Amino acid sequence: MNALPEKLCPACGHKNRPEAEFCLICGTPLEKADKQSDTSTVNLGAERGLPTAEEGIVELSRVPPPIRGVAIYLAGDIKPIAIMYDDEFIIGRVSDSQEESPSAEPIVDLRPYGALEKGVSRRHLLIRRAGEGYEVMDLGSTNGSYLLDKRMVPNQPYPLSHGDLIRMGKMRIFITFREDPRP
Repeated sequence: MNALPEKLCPACGHKNRPEAEFCLICGTPLEKADKQSDTSTVNLGAERGLPTAEEGIVELSRVPPPIRGVAIYLAGDIKPIAIMYDDEFIIGRVSDSQEESPSAEPIVDLRPYGALEKGVSRRHLLIRRAGEGYEVMDLGSTNGSYLLDKRMVPNQPYPLSHGDLIRMGKMRIFITFREDPRP
């Protein structure tokens, strides 16, 4: 009796069961649709089978905050995907046209991590300095944002703490920074 081949996740490389529709580790759809334009967000519709916040979280003691600025990690990874020193920046996807003529607006581009397929908008989140810490705001994204598993109201700032988990569509990241800004 031949076993069905496992489905390999195109984003994280995890081997999933043959009947799986989404990667168990990162939530990426396993059946690729036709190539989509990177100028519009994939609307995920009803969220189903999303991982809980506990899955893939790394112990904060293993990921020290940067001396200054904000470090952004994919959930479950101990290597930051970006460290931002700006007082205000956007997390989303850079389109091909933005790549050719970049704007002055600092943006963390999540395209290399499967952002389009996971429902991340081009301008999904804003993170900015607020007093001695930071705050986060959903910018009216197509698939919404969740801070610690609670849906964020668009265009309303929420205070961030070191190690907070944020979900954008099906992509999960966490943010680290020094809560005491003095080095």
